[in-house]
This record gives sequence, structure tokens and C-alpha cells, in this order.
Amino acid sequence: MDLNLLTTYHAILETGSTQGAARRLAVSQSAVSRRLSQLEAELGLALFQRDKGRLVPTREARMLDAQIGLVLDHGARLRTRAREIGSGNAASITLRIAVPASLTLSILPSILQEFLSRNDRVQVEVHSGAYDTIERMLLDERAEVGFLRMPTQRGGLATTPVISARTVCVMSQDHPLAGQETVSVNDLFGVPLILLGRLRLPRRDIDELFWAHGLRPDVRIEAHSVMSACALAARGLGVTLVNELMARDYVHLPIAIRPLAERVLHHFSFAMAEQVPPSETMHDFVRVATNHLTGMPLS
Repeated sequence: MDLNLLTTYHAILETGSTQGAARRLAVSQSAVSRRLSQLEAELGLALFQRDKGRLVPTREARMLDAQIGLVLDHGARLRTRAREIGSGNAASITLRIAVPASLTLSILPSILQEFLSRNDRVQVEVHSGAYDTIERMLLDERAEVGFLRMPTQRGGLATTPVISARTVCVMSQDHPLAGQETVSVNDLFGVPLILLGRLRLPRRDIDELFWAHGLRPDVRIEAHSVMSACALAARGLGVTLVNELMARDYVHLPIAIRPLAERVLHHFSFAMAEQVPPSETMHDFVRVATNHLTGMPLS
């Protein structure tokens, strides 16, 4: 049933006339009369009778009044809920995001702090893991948006470039190389290294850089996250080469971060499954996160 008909009935009930209802609804008096006739025809009942120039509800109308009020209340709630969902801020919305664990210490919390201050009714579900895990989660629709290093390994993903970060050397503060402004590949010859797993793309880039200089990296420890690599470096177990974006999340550790003289870039994007329509909530999260990430003081 058209809610406009019930709204018109309620306006007549409260004002006592079609003229008063027309003023309240900002429509013509003839439009009010047509709506009333249509509603009475649909219900098969006379809803008002005239009494000294006023429209008085019939006994049948009084019997329906409670149900009409409930329908109008539900309609108002529906419109409110639709506006909330359309704005991307509703209690029923859960945004599922997937990011590398190395972003979860301070970078992601800072992003979520701003995002949730703007979307105070949205719930967020955070997943973390390696890039291949994040890709699977997106394709399986276990996450709506993920943060990935480019290029991706699987098809079926739509990506939005966010930021590029250079490779830096992370070491303990008392390491001999910490006194240099930059560190070159030649400086790392014979130095114990902590590198990411050999099957990962960042490791391949580092290996190729050493080979291009006719050197072989002295890998003492293989790690599988920037977080663990930086923690191991802080203990003086070696120098790690990681992207600057995530290394900045661990400046609270007793480490020194120095740019690698040879420029090796890491390109990052937000990604989602191609076949899943993006929500307004996801768009707003990406906007907030992008502004935060691009505003970080990277070299």
C-alpha cells in the first residue's frame, strides 16, 4: 500500500479537514481528496464522515487507527534506515578489512580512529595475514577490502593505487651502519641479513639487486613479516631490508632506519573482488586510509 495514502489519512485525522491536511502536506486540497478516495476504495471502508464542517473518523477508521500508525512508524524507520545505509553509516553495517599484520600496530589503529569517528555506527572486522591470504579472503568474500603489494598474484581483483614506498635498511641503533645517512648494497656485503621469505616478491627484488652488483646476500634469518624482521633487527641479529611504510610502524623499537641508496620501490593498492559491488562504507574507508597513508612523512 502507498504510504502517501496513509500519511494523508493521518494528516486529515489530526487537522480535521482536507484543507488542513493539504496545508500540512504542502499539496493541493484536491490531491488530498483523491488520496482519501483511493485509500477508502482500497480498504473498502468509509474512513470519515462530516460533522459540523469537520471530518470525523468513522468507527471502522478508529478500529484501524493503531495498525495504520504502526505501518507509518515502520515506514519512517525504513526511510531512516535507508538514509543511514546510503550514507555508509548504519549499525547493521560491518566493514570487513584485511591488511598485513605489519600495519596493525599503529598505522591501522590511527586510520580506524578517524574512520569510526565519521562512521560511529559501523562495525569493523579486521583480518590480518600475508598478501596471498588477503587475496584469497577478498575472492572468497570473507573481506570486502584489502591492502596489497602490487602486482597481485591472482586475477579477479580490482585495485586502487594508494602509495609507493622505498626500501630502507633497519638495524639496531648501535650497528656500525647506523652512523651512515644511507646504506648501499656494497655496504651490506658480508653483513648478516634478515630478509623476508624467498618466495615473496620483495625478497626477489632484493636478491636481484645483489646479483646485479655481483654480490651474494649473507642471509642469516628468513622472516615472514616486516614486524618480525624489525623486531629481530632491534635485537642486533642482523640488518633487514623492508619497505619504509611498514618500518615506520616500529620506530618505538631500538632501531635505526636508513634509506637504501639503490632505489627499490614497493607499490601498494587497496583491492576488492571485481564481482562484488563496493559499498559507500568501503569507499569512505579507502578515502580516509588513503589520505592518512599519503600524508605520512616517507622519504
